[in-house]
Amino acid sequence: MMSRWNEQYETHAFKKTWSTLHDVLSSEDLEKNNSEQAVKEIARLFKVVSYIDSILEQIDPELMPASFLNGANQHATNCLNELNAFKGNQNPGHLQNSNNHADQLIVIFSQTPFNLTAQQKGALSKSATVYASVLDEHLKNLKENTDTRIDEVSKGIEKLKLGTNAVSVNLNDLQAQLKTVSQTIEKQTAEFNTQFQSGEQGRNTKFEAVSLKLQEKADKEFEKLAEKVAVSLDVLGKYLDDASKVFGVVVNTLQAGSYSLYANEEKKTADWLRRFAFLFMIAGVVILLAPEVARMFKDFSDYTFDWKNIAGRSFFSLILFIPGFYLARESTSHRSNEILNRRRELILSTIDPYLALLDKVKAEQIKTELAKNIFSEGNVALEDNSLDASNLFAQFSNLVKLISKSGK
Repeated sequence: MMSRWNEQYETHAFKKTWSTLHDVLSSEDLEKNNSEQAVKEIARLFKVVSYIDSILEQIDPELMPASFLNGANQHATNCLNELNAFKGNQNPGHLQNSNNHADQLIVIFSQTPFNLTAQQKGALSKSATVYASVLDEHLKNLKENTDTRIDEVSKGIEKLKLGTNAVSVNLNDLQAQLKTVSQTIEKQTAEFNTQFQSGEQGRNTKFEAVSLKLQEKADKEFEKLAEKVAVSLDVLGKYLDDASKVFGVVVNTLQAGSYSLYANEEKKTADWLRRFAFLFMIAGVVILLAPEVARMFKDFSDYTFDWKNIAGRSFFSLILFIPGFYLARESTSHRSNEILNRRRELILSTIDPYLALLDKVKAEQIKTELAKNIFSEGNVALEDNSLDASNLFAQFSNLVKLISKSGK
């Protein structure tokens, strides 16, 4: 029956990690590039593992504390991880890191709580033997690889020699063929030059004759085309004049139509303003005189004209007379604009038949003067004595004063 210390030692993770480290270190595909530095690092790891194996064989599990195995497992795991990394990318730096962790394992196992001096001597001898065997195996593999490559190079040299001899024979044959071809080409070139020169003279003569004929034909065609173009330009000029006249008439008609629209709008505005002015003035007269007329019809025999009452109502009538006179004035302004636009409409709609009978210079002068008159003339000025609100107010004030004096 195992004690709990033996069971703890046998089931500890260090045992599994150490076994995996053995397997990875002993795998054939660990080092693939035959690097001398990598081989030395691997041999040193073999030496450390062999040394620690010899110590593990002498360990009494009941004398090994758990903390010792935990520390050893940590460094063994780090050493294993670095070996796996080297196996993946063949970077010698990982082997150096692995040996650094192996150094920590040596320190840990040198601090075992019992004396293993005699056994350590045998372990050192065994580990040195392992280190030497690893180097010998690497040298053996290196020698075999070197011999194999030397044999391959020798065979390649023999093949190159055979190929060189064949190429040399082919080159000699090719030189002979090239010489024959060169002679043939020189002969054919001389014959071709003779034939080409004679044919070139004949082609030049024919080309000059054809060129003269084509030049004469082209000159004649160009003269005909120039005459046709001149006639076409004359016709187009006439069409352009006619189009210009038609365009001018259309523009004038459109402009006259615009002035007609402006005149109609001004007429509507003037009519409405005149109606409103009339209503305001009628209302003012009604307020001023209606009470007196009603009183007169009611008591005609005893009726006496009362200027004071009329003067009192004149202020209310004035409130209606002022906007009435203002609207009448605005109606007169819009009526003037209507008359001005009617005049422009009449001129633009009747000027074209008149200008068509005149020469171009005179017609242009009349158009210029007409444009100045149409676009520079202003609205018809109102008379200087036109009524405004201030004049009306002053006149009604004078009227009230006069009525008051006469009443006294």
